[in-house]
Amino acid sequence: MELKKIRTQKGLTQQAVADGIQCSPTVYARYERGEREPSIEMLLKLSSFFDVTVDYLLGNVETTMSTFTKYEMDLVMAARGADDRAKEDALNTLRAHQIKKAKVCRA
Repeated sequence: MELKKIRTQKGLTQQAVADGIQCSPTVYARYERGEREPSIEMLLKLSSFFDVTVDYLLGNVETTMSTFTKYEMDLVMAARGADDRAKEDALNTLRAHQIKKAKVCRA
């Protein structure tokens, strides 16, 4: 499962996730290490807490956004873990590059 990856991208502790999904930190840590499998109910709580699909939690990125490339998915996940200023800076940089590229193509 992708639990540790998602948690660290969001800058969360295991305790914060455990509190958010209403389970003990020990149980959540076992989910991350693959020592215990979450129930369907717990998968739904995790999915809601992390704002990702259950498929994504289980490592099935292809069904999550099948039209996105892996690179595009990496951008989305990085954006989800970033603060508001970083998101705005990244978006402005990409838009500026897009405008510049369009001007070059018209010339």
